[in-house]
Amino acid sequence: MFLDEAKINIKAGNGGSGSVSFFLLKDRVKKIACGGNGGKGGDIIIEASANLSTLYGFKYKIHYKAQNGQRGSSNKKAGKSGEDLFIKVPQGTIIKNQKGEILFDLDKSGDKVIVAKGGRGGRGNASFVSQKLKFPSFAEKGEETESMWINLELQLVADVALVGFPNAGKSSIISMISRAKPKIADYPFTTTTPNLGMVYHGDESFVVADIPGLIKGAHMGVGLGDKFLRHIIRTMVIVFVLDCQHLISKEKSLSESFLELREELKLYNADLYDRNYIIAINKIDLISDRNILNTEEKKLFEFTDKEIVQVSAKTGENIIELVKVLSEKVRLERNIKMQQKESLKSDENIKVYALDEDSLKEDDIKIIKKKDEYFVENRYLERMISMTDLDNEEALEYLKNRLKKMGIGDKLKKMGIKEGSTVIIGTLVFKLID
Repeated sequence: MFLDEAKINIKAGNGGSGSVSFFLLKDRVKKIACGGNGGKGGDIIIEASANLSTLYGFKYKIHYKAQNGQRGSSNKKAGKSGEDLFIKVPQGTIIKNQKGEILFDLDKSGDKVIVAKGGRGGRGNASFVSQKLKFPSFAEKGEETESMWINLELQLVADVALVGFPNAGKSSIISMISRAKPKIADYPFTTTTPNLGMVYHGDESFVVADIPGLIKGAHMGVGLGDKFLRHIIRTMVIVFVLDCQHLISKEKSLSESFLELREELKLYNADLYDRNYIIAINKIDLISDRNILNTEEKKLFEFTDKEIVQVSAKTGENIIELVKVLSEKVRLERNIKMQQKESLKSDENIKVYALDEDSLKEDDIKIIKKKDEYFVENRYLERMISMTDLDNEEALEYLKNRLKKMGIGDKLKKMGIKEGSTVIIGTLVFKLID
């Protein structure tokens, strides 16, 4: 079954805690701190695959959690890092946050992104040995990660899109020019999900998408509307399929149909309006007087300078000509695209996104006042505190000295927090004093 939207919950692995351990020398008097560091938690990685065509696999499985890092041990042995969790999605998948903002676009097979980075492993007590602190009896806790929801949205990767009103014969056309087997019937909206078909012409091949029929107001979601319009965003060539049945019913002219379809695309996405296109007048087998068709075609040329092909998906008339025109259009568009990439000195390398660790800076501090308390929001400080064993007096003293060395108190004062005020950073509550 086709599914083009999904919402999943992801959680990277927690970091393993560091170890507190001592090695006693032979005289059993001197000791050496030898606690090892904890392992890093596993990342959540989403990778695009050409072998998938739907997000249906996320209908029943929505929670994904990577493996936690293991705890460090004695003799400075580091804990094992958690295994990364790979999630496969179809190429053309867009990843959005809960606000609907686009985070990543995986438009090629092999593109991958780390959507959640595993927690850092805590340092063992061996890492805290210094001239002033020769026998540290504390270690860091592993960093705990938070779960979050992300939205997956599929935009089909096709070269050509068939666009038209319901029952215009788009499904019949794609079944004639490819091996796609869409549902075909003599009533509107028989196509309720996009269909893809591979078309071959000589040494060329291209992918055609048949999307559900549009009606007036589709750009606002009327009918099946904008839910499926997004599937033609990536296409290079659009085929406006016009229905000769309208000439018999005298419901509207072909020019009126064409202009309405163009307007819907323009209102939905200005880039689509400027996309290369041709016109396919379908069901010509219904019109015995071909002069009527020629007259309608001349009227269309008053509004466009693009190719117009008269076809019958039922009898196969001019279908080969349609494929030939589309093949040439796709070839030209691919050449233009290649030239643009060369001019930008870009290539087809697989995109590998990664989270920026440098974004965790101590200077990016936000202060929120609630009654007489000041809440300090800073990812760098919050992580430092969350990894500190606040129940260990020695660890707490080490944290205090570290914050003082960083000048955090002075920074908070400059930001308007007065001495004696209660300050809260993560789980740490303290009074701001000299």
